[in-house]
Order: sequence, then structure tokens, then C-alpha cells
Amino acid sequence: MNNTESRINQRELCRQRDQEFLALYHPTLDAMLQGGMPESKARRAAAAFTIANGHPHYHVEHERAYRCVCHLLNADDKKGHGARSYRTPQEIGLARGRLRRQMWYEFTDRVRTLMSQGMSVDSAIDHVLEHCRASRFFITPSTALTKICTQARVRALRG
Repeated sequence: MNNTESRINQRELCRQRDQEFLALYHPTLDAMLQGGMPESKARRAAAAFTIANGHPHYHVEHERAYRCVCHLLNADDKKGHGARSYRTPQEIGLARGRLRRQMWYEFTDRVRTLMSQGMSVDSAIDHVLEHCRASRFFITPSTALTKICTQARVRALRG
């Protein structure tokens, strides 16, 4: 897959994640507004609740998942079975964000569990991508708010 196709796929996956987030966010916001909470406070509270309590799909490409999972599995093998490898992002080859790393550790744990049941790495990754849900949305509240309010998004993009 070339770089342009990868970027297009990544944008599509982000769009799917955003749709999944908004589908859970709006009913939560409606419930908070009906409870009498002011709108600005309700938006932030609904975003925080949706992030923490949503169970979205893992919106990542198979190739990227394979690279990250193999890297983490190899790092664990070097440290000892079951140990976590907390290295710098450059050493580990993962995204810099703490939430993104948490997502990859969770994803790898699910793959490892399936591999212990006899699945290959590829099959386990496919299974997790198709059938498993994440424990939460791995985005920050500020990122979530830019998905909700287009004016906030424009301000965030301007810097």
C-alpha cells in the first residue's frame, strides 16, 4: 500500500471513529440537558462520559496493527513473559500519545490471549479488528470537543 492510499484509509478510519463517537455522544448529551444541566457544562460532561464509557471498534489498519503488535510482542519476549515494555516512543515504534500507547497495549493483550488459544498473529489481529471492542475511546476531551462543535474545530485548527 502506498503512502497516499494509507492516508486515505487513515482518514476513513478516523471518520468511522468520529461517527461512532457522535452516535454515543448525542443521546448522552440529550439526557444531560433534560436533567437541567447548562449546555456548555453538559457538552463537556457528555464528551467525558462518552470517552470513558464508550466501547468502540479499533479503527486501525491491519498493517499498522501487525507492526505495532509484533513490536510489543518482541519487546515483551526480550524483557520476560508477561512484562510490559515502557520505552521511549522512538524505541518502541508507537505513536507518541499516552492514550495511543494504552490502546496498543490493550490491543496486543487481546491478540496475545487469542494466540495462546492457538491462533496465528494475523488471524488474531483480524479477529480483534472485526469482533472486539475497545475499553474506551482513546481520544482526549479536547479532541472529542472538536468533533462535536465545528466552531471549536475551526479554532483548534487555527492554533
